[in-house]
Amino acid sequence: MPRKVLIVEDIATNRIVLNVKLSAAGYEVVQATSAEAGLSVAISEQPDIVLASARPDKMSPEQFLRAFNENPKLAKLPVIMLMEGYNPAARLKLLKAGAADVMSHPPKIAALLARFRSILRSHDSREDALLTERMSQSLGFNEAPSGFITPARVSVTSSAPTRAKAWCAALSKTPDCLIQPCEESRLLDERTGQSPDVLVIEVQADAPEAGLCLLADLRAHPRTRDAGLIAVLDRPVETLYCDAMDRGADDVLPHGFCPVELGLRIKQLATRKKRNDHRRAYMHEGLRAAVTDPLTGLYNRRFASLKLAQTVADCESTGQSCAVMAIDVDHFKRVNDILGHAAGDAALVELSALLQHNLRPEDLLARIGGEEFLVVMPGTHHSRAQEAANRLRELVDAHPFRLATNAPLQHITISIGVAVQEPRPHMQRAETADLAEALIIRADTALYRSKRHGRNQVTMSARTAA
Repeated sequence: MPRKVLIVEDIATNRIVLNVKLSAAGYEVVQATSAEAGLSVAISEQPDIVLASARPDKMSPEQFLRAFNENPKLAKLPVIMLMEGYNPAARLKLLKAGAADVMSHPPKIAALLARFRSILRSHDSREDALLTERMSQSLGFNEAPSGFITPARVSVTSSAPTRAKAWCAALSKTPDCLIQPCEESRLLDERTGQSPDVLVIEVQADAPEAGLCLLADLRAHPRTRDAGLIAVLDRPVETLYCDAMDRGADDVLPHGFCPVELGLRIKQLATRKKRNDHRRAYMHEGLRAAVTDPLTGLYNRRFASLKLAQTVADCESTGQSCAVMAIDVDHFKRVNDILGHAAGDAALVELSALLQHNLRPEDLLARIGGEEFLVVMPGTHHSRAQEAANRLRELVDAHPFRLATNAPLQHITISIGVAVQEPRPHMQRAETADLAEALIIRADTALYRSKRHGRNQVTMSARTAA
């Protein structure tokens, strides 16, 4: 589906030229002949980008931008203003009013399309992050905090270290930012501490490849790929501008170093980076909460079932056995009834830690019910699984549990059922989910036999034919 661009331009010939060029580039174009009409069309059409003339009509360009920012339906739309000639003061006014960028009018189409690509990359990433945030909020997670918790880290690099230091000095009053010069060779060095939130890269027209390659490397490297990247050109060159955008720059200063504009763009990108970092943390927290038990921190039944199916498939492909233990705390109801549910929770937490500490790193421990646990042991044959189960049972039997401050130590035991899946040649991967569920049922059945025969013991399920 083509991306949609709204052109806001009162001169018909300018609209026609832009329409033809953008349509040829694969964009869907809608048009408005005034700023007021542009607001209405933007609301009805919801374009991906707005391209507007900075020539005043009944509404000044600054009023037009403020109207966008103040309308909840339009506030997230990127607006590129087209300004005749180069006027640094007017350019800054438009950027401060909320323009995503200010470009020359008429625009050079290659530079305009490169800017579109950069904006759309950023916009798509933000939409993905917003979707994640909305999902997290629907699950009850807190909203993202406003403002910075710590100052944004900004690194400035230039082929001339003295110039980088001078730029940092000129940018030192940028609020909520810690701006420091950094040698190019150290930007990708993970030993230099925390990764930067924003990087400023000088790109020289006479020798551009070093700066352009650095931009591409920074955008691709895990340490810096989520950082804001700003390229500062020493003079305006259209091809260099396009290359910088396409190599990963979020913003390009085509007319050289301007501390006010650069400080403004640093602040905007730092704010976006912090917000995106928080949204990623949302996603990770949401994923973690979806697969873990909130009391013990162990994996839950859903994750354990999926992991077991994967483990069975992996063991089948390598010709190894896979063992499953079903564990249940003996007479757990008595702990709750006599000592209270808080003591019962404490017992589960302490037991979880004891079991986890005495399993291999490759083993998986999950809490799958109130006092029920599941252990998945890849690459484990029958006799080794039996040894491991008996070792865990004995450890718990010998462990004194202190379930409350100043309370007497408690004796807790567990019953265990063990099932082992021997490898089956030529088994289809689609069968592994059913096989994993059958393995849990076999372990549960063995567990029930342990319970019926006196508890505090291990029962092995019957072997399966290879």
